[in-house]
Amino acid sequence: QHYKSITFIEVMVVIGSISQPFQTEKKTCVKDASTLCLLRINKIQRYLVDNNIDGFVAINGIDSRYSPDCRHFINFILFGCSMYKSGSFSKYFEIDTDEIVMLIKPSKVELYVTHKDMKSILPYLAKVHDLQIHCLDANISSDENIAEDHKIYSFISMTQGVNKIAIPYSNDSNEFDPMVIEKWPLLQAYALEDYGSQGFFGLTHSLIPLNFEKLSVFCDFDLGSLKHLLKDTSILLNFQWNTMIMNVSNMIKSETLDNSLDKAIDAVVSYLEHGNQTSDSHAHGATVFGLEKHAVTRKPFFITCSVIESPSSLSCGRTYFIHDNVDSSDLVLLSSIYDAMAATTQRTIQRFLTTQNSSKLLQYFTKKFTEKLSTYKYPQLVNFKASSVKIEVSLEAFDVKGNKVSSNSKSSMKVFGAAVSNIASLQNTKVVYKPLVFQDTFFESHIIVKNDDVSADDSELLIVTDVIPTYVQWNHFGAQNADSVPCSLLCNDVNTYEAMFRLEDNTINITSPYSTLLQIRINDLKEIRVKKTGSIAVALYLEHASNCLPPFLKRFCLVFWQRGKGVRFTNDTLLTLFREYNIPESAENLPPDFLLRYENIVTVKTSDVGNLGTSDEGRMIESSYPTYPAFAPHMMLSSLGNFTYNQLDVNPAMKSETAEPFIFITLLVGIPGSNQEKICSIVTEGTKEDHHFIVLRQPLGSEELFSAHNMQKALQMLSKRGNDPIRVIVIVSAYVEVPEVVAAIVHHPDKFTRQSCHVASVSTCIDLRNLFISNRTCFPKIIEQCSEGWVNNIIVTGCSPSKQKGKDERISFLKTLNPSCSIIEVVGNNYIDKDSLVEMCTVDAFAKSTLPISRHFTAPGWYSLQYKPNPPFIPITYLTVSFGADLCKARFMSHLKSLHQKEGRVYVDRLMMSGSIFYVGGRAKFTEDNNLYTLECTPRSETISLNTFNKPLPPGSKNCFIFTGYKITEQQVKQWLQGCAPKPPVKKEKYTKFSLSSKEKEMLKLEAAREKLPEGWFYNGSHYVSMMEGKKMEHPLFDDIVERFLNKRNEEIELFNHKIDNTKVSSLFNGS
Repeated sequence: QHYKSITFIEVMVVIGSISQPFQTEKKTCVKDASTLCLLRINKIQRYLVDNNIDGFVAINGIDSRYSPDCRHFINFILFGCSMYKSGSFSKYFEIDTDEIVMLIKPSKVELYVTHKDMKSILPYLAKVHDLQIHCLDANISSDENIAEDHKIYSFISMTQGVNKIAIPYSNDSNEFDPMVIEKWPLLQAYALEDYGSQGFFGLTHSLIPLNFEKLSVFCDFDLGSLKHLLKDTSILLNFQWNTMIMNVSNMIKSETLDNSLDKAIDAVVSYLEHGNQTSDSHAHGATVFGLEKHAVTRKPFFITCSVIESPSSLSCGRTYFIHDNVDSSDLVLLSSIYDAMAATTQRTIQRFLTTQNSSKLLQYFTKKFTEKLSTYKYPQLVNFKASSVKIEVSLEAFDVKGNKVSSNSKSSMKVFGAAVSNIASLQNTKVVYKPLVFQDTFFESHIIVKNDDVSADDSELLIVTDVIPTYVQWNHFGAQNADSVPCSLLCNDVNTYEAMFRLEDNTINITSPYSTLLQIRINDLKEIRVKKTGSIAVALYLEHASNCLPPFLKRFCLVFWQRGKGVRFTNDTLLTLFREYNIPESAENLPPDFLLRYENIVTVKTSDVGNLGTSDEGRMIESSYPTYPAFAPHMMLSSLGNFTYNQLDVNPAMKSETAEPFIFITLLVGIPGSNQEKICSIVTEGTKEDHHFIVLRQPLGSEELFSAHNMQKALQMLSKRGNDPIRVIVIVSAYVEVPEVVAAIVHHPDKFTRQSCHVASVSTCIDLRNLFISNRTCFPKIIEQCSEGWVNNIIVTGCSPSKQKGKDERISFLKTLNPSCSIIEVVGNNYIDKDSLVEMCTVDAFAKSTLPISRHFTAPGWYSLQYKPNPPFIPITYLTVSFGADLCKARFMSHLKSLHQKEGRVYVDRLMMSGSIFYVGGRAKFTEDNNLYTLECTPRSETISLNTFNKPLPPGSKNCFIFTGYKITEQQVKQWLQGCAPKPPVKKEKYTKFSLSSKEKEMLKLEAAREKLPEGWFYNGSHYVSMMEGKKMEHPLFDDIVERFLNKRNEEIELFNHKIDNTKVSSLFNGS
């Protein structure tokens, strides 16, 4: 019980239980769930780090023999995305179960999922950084044998190097039986020699069973459990509460309310006992009703209600009054005390929100309660002393399970209540009334914000029980007048009461369904204010001087609607009557608290928010809790940890006092080989009539792909040019995350440069052919470079019309990663339409108010420079190689083509080949001509881009290439480039008569034919004839002619070979 001082308990009833949030959470709106999923995974990763655990694995479906603990864990992470469709172990159960294997490591998340489940699960994990997905392509996933092999290899790859593994496991005996885990089919397959295993899973890894439902890290409230509380538990409580009020109202009308409330709460008890059959929990809450009678008339005077839901421990306490139209001194006294309690409770909660100190809440409450009570100027309170009553307050905190925790716990639900007792009757001093009770349940959120180098605490508050009527006052009256006009009544609390309005004898009569009666003479009105919303609604704000009504009705607002002819009644009758009585009509708008509520209910009425389905749960909650839209992101930021946030991100409406920026930066980011240079050329050429861009890029040959220092140095030089607007494109071609680049700009060490620079937009460049390294496993950092909040546009190249299906699948994949960004296709790899160019060059795209909050979720602590990106999930080697000699173009292109054929077959899910080259880029000259060429080659996309480079280079510049890949070495790269160099000259062999070609022989024969014949020889037309030597076919001197020819050629060969011997032949790389 929350109040030990409550001695008037007359009825104790059982409240139906609400099952645990992470067991009954239905599929949450994906837009919110992706962020909540990220926060829950971050929470688990912090738990793993704090407890020195290498990973947390959960296996869903038949591979864990339908482990309920794994299913609950995955549903906790994915918000019911893995709900069983059959609901029981039927023969169709296996078909309806999602196959999911999730391994959460301190620095990354690995997920195995089937292709058919990919579309439904990926949206929940879209914001998770360092996500590695193991999923087969659609064209091979239909082969069951390949799919099963892939699953086993994926699991082996996921758990490799993970020694201490936590597994969701709960057992009533609290004893862990490893053999239960070893019987899981996937773990049995892990031990098979066919897959190269080292043995049983339990022997090669240290298994840690965790009953995650009992761990404090899983019992903290987050936005997911809060939405469950608001959408389900709170609505149920509100329904029960209003049922009770309606029953009491009916009993008062029929004058059957006497000594007991049994009949009034009978319908509530019946509903709770029979209307909540689906609950898994058997815990019970309690409702305490107290009925007090008037000190003189002995008729029912007020009712005290205190409800504690279970297991959530959501609590609420209220006191409602019954007016019997007799001397109202005690009614004014008690309602004034109750109103002061309600107002002081709000101030005390705000006080606790500011100080976080619960030790002096009673003193503060007593002081403010006394001050508030002294402001009421009722004649009945002249002789009343606030010090005569006894005040008790309590503050308690509860986790998701309803367990009591420390009141200093930030991720908890808190309940503050007050009880005021020892109240003596003004009409019968011998009677002391039983205590009045007021109790609220609330959530708080705290973060540190910074604006213009000044840090401060920022907090938000959400009172869950605001939906419970704060004030109800019943009165006996006759039948409703037929001339009544329907309206909405706004009082000091946040609730909206549907009421009926009528004029009778120059008196305003307002009645609510709870039989509440307001009677105000028109002469008592002090001021009215009017707010019209077209012909839809009109609001009348009234302040009066009547002393016959309790304090909470001193001012109120009536909203008349067109549907009930209230707008015409107000304009034609009511306002005319007020003017006849000379009631002052203020030209001011409604007071801020009433104006906000009025605008909210107009929105609700016109959009029928009350009839929305579960897919619009956010709007349903906002309609009941106007402060929820501001509280929700604030709570999520608070759950990230102790980081400092930009005040302008948290409150976009605020404006900074710093100077206006004049350097507008457009970022083009992407992994190497994403065609940033080509896209930059398209942008600068396509917008040259409107903008002149300065392009900043990392110098070729740098020791790193991205240098924040080099970029900051270049921006500082630009800031010294003057205050004229400067448009800059920064090309980042590296395996880096966008927060690293943006933080280098936002936190520039030079204050003037920092204030001068403004990030206009961020576009991520992606070659669709270079998106996946294998199957559905993305290249490192691509998912991070598409993060929502950081990227405004995703520019895709490699859109081949012949592969439309594959292109659509990849674009859909990217759209899932970032639903809020624009996908821009480069048509034909060299054209972007005008509208897309304008969108890319917008100066305020990055600063949109819907985006800044998201940045802190995906990169917590980036604004305070506490965010440290993890290295790529596979080690990427980056090498820069420079050389002075020219290459052979034919050999170079041949080597690149062979690189395509080699790299296209790498299958990283089973094997990552050492020496795999992902990207080659740079500049070089070829021996075939004197031109300088730039080159980009991405083996996975099978593209080679070779263009002439016409810009001047600094003196002494060399040929230079950049290589990125997996475990590539400098020696390997140099050897590869050496194979592209021109072949060195080879020594020639000496000529012999056998070396003569047929052509040379014919030439020598013609030469011999011109020679003079020796003495004694003549030619008879067919042969050379000598009387001494006979006949010959060849010239008698032919051998001498051949010998002279051979000697001459061999002299030339000897000279050529001598030159080769005297020439020093070196490689492309000196000393190599």
